[in-house]
Amino acid sequence: MTQPAHEQRIATRFKTDFSARVTTENGHSLPASVTNISLSGLQLCCDHCLVKALMSKLAPHTTRNPLRFSLSFTVATPQHRHVPVDIICQQVYLRRLGDDSFLLGAMFETFEHGCEQDLRDHLQHFGVAE
Repeated sequence: MTQPAHEQRIATRFKTDFSARVTTENGHSLPASVTNISLSGLQLCCDHCLVKALMSKLAPHTTRNPLRFSLSFTVATPQHRHVPVDIICQQVYLRRLGDDSFLLGAMFETFEHGCEQDLRDHLQHFGVAE
C-alpha cells in the first residue's frame, strides 16, 4: 500500500494518550500529552503556556535555527512497567486547535541513554497503529 503524496511519515504511527514533560532550551519544564508516536517522531497536544515557552528563543526559528526541546515520558516494555524515555526533538509543525489548545508535531533527533530500543519494544508489543 502506498502512502498519499502529502504524507511524509515513513514510520508507522501509533495512537497514544500519555503524559510527557517538555523542557525548553532555556530550562522551562511543562506538561504535554503525546497523542501519537512512531520511531521517528510524535504529536503533542499542548497549551499556550508551552507554545509561548518554546517560542521564547531570541533568534527566529528557521530551517537553519529550528525549534528544539527535550521530551521525557515513560513506557511499558515486556520486561518493565515504567521505562524512562528521553528524546531531543525538533518541531515540524504547530497547529492551533482552539484558544488554549495546540498540536505540535516533532521529529526525533537524539535518544538519550539508549532508550530508542525501549520505545521500539513498547511499540512492538503494546502499540495500536492509527
